[in-house]
Amino acid sequence: MKKIFCFSSLLVCSFIASSAHAFWDQSHQLIGSIASKNVSEKTNKAVERLLNIPLDYPGSFELSKNTNGFDTAASWADDIKSYKDQDINNDLSSCHYIDIPFTKEKIGKKITDAEVMEKLNMIMEKNSQNSISCLKSSIKTLLVTSTSDANKAIAVRMIIHIVGDIGQPLHNASLVSKNEADEGGNKIIIDKPVTFQNINVTSSVANNLHKIWDGSLGIYLQFPYNNEKSKLGYYTDEEKEATDKNAKNIFESSDFVNLKNRLLNDKNEESIEFWSINSYKIAVKYAYSDLVFKSLNKFDKATFSVQFKEGWKNYQSSRADIIDMQIKKSGIRLSYLLNSIFDNLNIKNPYFELVSNIKNDDNIKPLFVR
Repeated sequence: MKKIFCFSSLLVCSFIASSAHAFWDQSHQLIGSIASKNVSEKTNKAVERLLNIPLDYPGSFELSKNTNGFDTAASWADDIKSYKDQDINNDLSSCHYIDIPFTKEKIGKKITDAEVMEKLNMIMEKNSQNSISCLKSSIKTLLVTSTSDANKAIAVRMIIHIVGDIGQPLHNASLVSKNEADEGGNKIIIDKPVTFQNINVTSSVANNLHKIWDGSLGIYLQFPYNNEKSKLGYYTDEEKEATDKNAKNIFESSDFVNLKNRLLNDKNEESIEFWSINSYKIAVKYAYSDLVFKSLNKFDKATFSVQFKEGWKNYQSSRADIIDMQIKKSGIRLSYLLNSIFDNLNIKNPYFELVSNIKNDDNIKPLFVR
């Protein structure tokens, strides 16, 4: 029997292909590791149980076995893309992003939440499957008793991943010109590719704007990519230890405690749409600014070249704190979201309200396999 995953309030199965990638493994796994240090013991046990359920589709048994921790599970939704013979890759491709449009004259400027929400609602109506709808459906899956453990195991992996995707600014925005779009910076080619240092002393190259932000601007040592290793979910002890160390340093910092308190007292946090709007505004104001567009008129050919107005190092240093903050916020959101699902103590906070609203919304359907 062919297995197809369906998401969204309309139960529409999407077959939209995308060239967009996600945060690279290092950033996704750092987010997962941060969350693991901030969840309750009950939540940790519930998540660990689901992550240890063997899955042969999507992916393979070996992949699910090797990605059974908060950290490595964060990469699973990207790792399954290596199984190109599985239709699920097409089904889930649009779960990694939502392309909220903006035009060149908006770059570097402040935009109101209301303005972005109007655009977001239009996109949600047009494309019923996206990162927001998939995250809601995955949450719903963990809240109902009518779905199998296998579905729940897939759902928790999707949640761990998508929260990180929504935190990556360029998974929420798309520069448009006439009838063309840049696919979250994937079509913006950097005239001089940027090199990021990997943990094993090799390097990774980012040749477009999207990849630069997927690599967290290189503020952390990245993991070298190998398709075959990714297909099996193989990550080295050195990579896992570095992730744990970085997460521990973040978790124990006073800034992190202050950020947690701020988010817990922000009513906007009870809306996944707000998370996306927040990332969108960062993309428009910071990710696309300080760039010199060299061939915007050739937009219809999918590539227009840009160079950094004041050099790559200046661009990187002036945005390092921004991307680091997005990683921290994603880890916090993920932890409180999972606590609200698995360890509901009726503690009133934005994430409790978020989960309650999804649970009570009959238009949001769980994912299922058939």
